[in-house]
Amino acid sequence: MLIAASIIHLDATLIIEVILFVVFLALLNRLFYQPLSTVIQQRAEHVEEGLRADEESQRRAEETRQEVRRQIEQARAEAQGLMAAVTKDVAAQRQALMAQAKDEADAQVRQAQEAIRHERQAAIDELRRESGQLAILAASKVIGVSLDTAANRELADRAVADVGGLR
Repeated sequence: MLIAASIIHLDATLIIEVILFVVFLALLNRLFYQPLSTVIQQRAEHVEEGLRADEESQRRAEETRQEVRRQIEQARAEAQGLMAAVTKDVAAQRQALMAQAKDEADAQVRQAQEAIRHERQAAIDELRRESGQLAILAASKVIGVSLDTAANRELADRAVADVGGLR
């Protein structure tokens, strides 16, 4: 036990050493620990603020992505609506143009038929006049006498009626 007592000396230097140790700890605390803990706390707050800002940025980015997706979908829907409307308008215009073209063609056919009918009637009337005149001329040659106008007219009407009856 003597050996253990000789390693630890309980004298006045121990109290001075303890006081110096406490002063040294207070000095270290004041000079290093407090400023270091302040810097660490500020750094932690800065990191926390950065994380909050990052989360906010991510949230805004996601909102922006959602908004862009919504706008894209809306634009697609509008484009499809416009395409459908344009397709419908084109089909309606096509039908209208086809109907107009058919009406114009029908009108032209009717006009052509009317013109043909008029031409045919004019040709028939001309043939009747000429056949009546030929009949009068032939009758006057056969009779050898020139017929008067009233007689010519009666004879021509009979000849035209006979030619008309042959049809």
